[in-house]
Amino acid sequence: MKKLVSFGLALLLATLQLAAQNITGKIQDSTGNAVPGLRIYLAGTQKHAITNNDGGFTIRDVKPGNYKLIATGIGYTTIEKEVTLQNDNLALNLLIDNAKVGLGEVVVTAGRNRETIGTVPSSITIISGKQLQEQSAITTDINQLLGLNVPGLTLGTNTATKKGETLRGRSMLIMIDGIPQSTPLRNGDKDMRSIDVSVIERVEVIKGATAIYGNGADGGIINFITKKATGDKKISGATDVSTAGSLTSAANSMGGRVSQTLSGTLNKFDYVVNGTYEQTGVYKDAKGEVIAPFQSLAQNENINAFAKVGYNINDNNRIELMYNYYRTMQNSTYINSGGKFGESPITGVLGTLPGAKQGTPYNHNAYLTYTNKHIFKNTSLDVNIYYQDFYTIFEYSDFYEGGGNSAITSRKKGIRANFNTLLNISPDLHGDITYGLDVLNDVTEQPLVDGRKFVPRMDMKNYAPYAQLKAYIFKDFLLKAGVRYENVSLDIPDFTTIKFGNYAGGVKVKGGNLPYDALTYNAGLRYTRFDYFNPFVSFSQSFSLYDLGRTLRLAKDVPGGASVNGSIQTDAIITNNYEAGFNSNIGKFNASGAYFISTSNLGSSLVDINGVATPERAPERIQGFEFTAGYQFLANLSVNASYAHVEGKKETAAGKVYLPGSRITPDKATVNVNYSPFRQKLDLGLYYIYSGSRKRFSPNSKGDWDLGTGPVSSFSLVNLYTAYHFNKATTLRLGVDNLFNADYYPVLAQSRVVTDSYIKGAGARFNLGLNYRF
Repeated sequence: MKKLVSFGLALLLATLQLAAQNITGKIQDSTGNAVPGLRIYLAGTQKHAITNNDGGFTIRDVKPGNYKLIATGIGYTTIEKEVTLQNDNLALNLLIDNAKVGLGEVVVTAGRNRETIGTVPSSITIISGKQLQEQSAITTDINQLLGLNVPGLTLGTNTATKKGETLRGRSMLIMIDGIPQSTPLRNGDKDMRSIDVSVIERVEVIKGATAIYGNGADGGIINFITKKATGDKKISGATDVSTAGSLTSAANSMGGRVSQTLSGTLNKFDYVVNGTYEQTGVYKDAKGEVIAPFQSLAQNENINAFAKVGYNINDNNRIELMYNYYRTMQNSTYINSGGKFGESPITGVLGTLPGAKQGTPYNHNAYLTYTNKHIFKNTSLDVNIYYQDFYTIFEYSDFYEGGGNSAITSRKKGIRANFNTLLNISPDLHGDITYGLDVLNDVTEQPLVDGRKFVPRMDMKNYAPYAQLKAYIFKDFLLKAGVRYENVSLDIPDFTTIKFGNYAGGVKVKGGNLPYDALTYNAGLRYTRFDYFNPFVSFSQSFSLYDLGRTLRLAKDVPGGASVNGSIQTDAIITNNYEAGFNSNIGKFNASGAYFISTSNLGSSLVDINGVATPERAPERIQGFEFTAGYQFLANLSVNASYAHVEGKKETAAGKVYLPGSRITPDKATVNVNYSPFRQKLDLGLYYIYSGSRKRFSPNSKGDWDLGTGPVSSFSLVNLYTAYHFNKATTLRLGVDNLFNADYYPVLAQSRVVTDSYIKGAGARFNLGLNYRF
């Protein structure tokens, strides 16, 4: 009997072995190079694999039958191949094509996983490393670089802040590798200048309200993705030295910059390190006048130190550590002089600024990431632990009683656990689901440097579970839908307000705990069948605590005493974003467009009440459209253009009125021409920027302009980029900012109606640099 049972088991195992075979294969691109990291599915089963570094894959234990094999990956077109498996293993050799320009660009911010623009139903702008490298030869000011490249983003102000810069008329969340830099509890507008352009690999801009990373993304997200190691060399690198100055009046305007990068791979380790030092000179306008030092980029000392180290434990497991230190301090030998809004600008004259130096003494960012590509069946895991420590000092002002400098300190600690599970239900329904938990502790306050408490310490703890589904339906439809639950606890101590401006101060406020909870949703649908017309529709929401510190420092005394739990408006903002758009690729032509509507029951505008800028909480509606187009005339000649229009109103007791110029940007158009003649030895780039007019308001009954209502006149700028490549290693670059020396006021200087902002833009400036790669 035992012999019979043993024989039966052996026969059964042999039958199962014959009934289950393996599918192996190798995938190469059009140049014959292996393609790692592709996902391979057998539609209608849960069988899958991921290609290794050699482009190979194995799907094990597949029963004989007919199947549809699907191969998909970031930056590539999808392969769909009918295969028949009989009583033997099947070996395949497959070719995969690169995805079309635009639709195939990789983005990680939109869904917290690597995906392409063509699989995301929302508006996205990617600023590539090549664009950054070229345009940073014109200016290293990241505010200006983004304003020139992102439709819907206000042009930079030529200052160290992004005051007056909005994305689609609303605030945005600035991040470095997903680490939040913004301080939405007390917005100081210093978050854009938080890292040097030399260590940024690309910039991802997700436009429209989104809650995927939490508090503060009413207008969208700007994520600076830092550089990673490339190639297999043990050591490689780049040295960049440059000098910059005014072309209108060179005296005292010269500055210098040096940046060194090293990168390499050592067995299972890879690394990137960078050090950058920059000293800027005096900035001058088109007439050669010294621009006022108020929040200026002039005479700044900028230091950036960056390191990223990765270790591949095995094919499935990796850990990575990143650290970045950024410091920018102004050492001005000039002080503000004269100026009157609408008549003459503030200029700079020799002198010593009172109070403490303005700038950011430090901004520390660090993360530790663990990645497991196969933690359990069909599921990968990313765990990211991050830390940010930020301190910035504002200019001295007599606005505070007795004078002083205010400062913002912000410390953030967080952890993100991110799971991604592949779903393969049928040939007509497959995709993945991303889910996990975000934990964030944000402690922010705004003291004066002499120790007085201007804005009290705000201690926010946020626990937010989320889930995001991406499903391919009937091959040509891509559905994306998600939900996030915000669970916020905000502790504020007892405090007493101080006197500033026309605010009397001295109000004793009872602290307490402010709880918030909100369930935010997003959903989108994209039709992916045709490259020439790839449309989408979407709805998304964001959650934010609008600049709570500004509200707290203006607390009013009330019967029974002021209290954060009673007498102060602390409600959160939920913003709804509705959008329809498309991407298109037709041969050498590509285009994209979107129309959006953004609504919120509570707003975030500032109004002047008795000489003090005060938050106004009113329902708002913003709408607009964006359009981009590009054509590759020749292999070495391309032209790209964009146009963006934004407009908005709020509901007040007086009816619907236009939102101020500090929120809404005038129409903006750009045209870029890039040409590389002489067998790629010479690169030429010409960048045209047009900022339109916006004149929506009239003077008040006193004949004055209210805060943010100034008339904005149009202006145009042209920038030039040239580079000569002596060989593969050595390049000489020359950039000219404001080539034709336009005499203009930035948008905020015209619209804000405050004399201390009535400062001209910089005149023509040059930047000459030498880059050596090894």
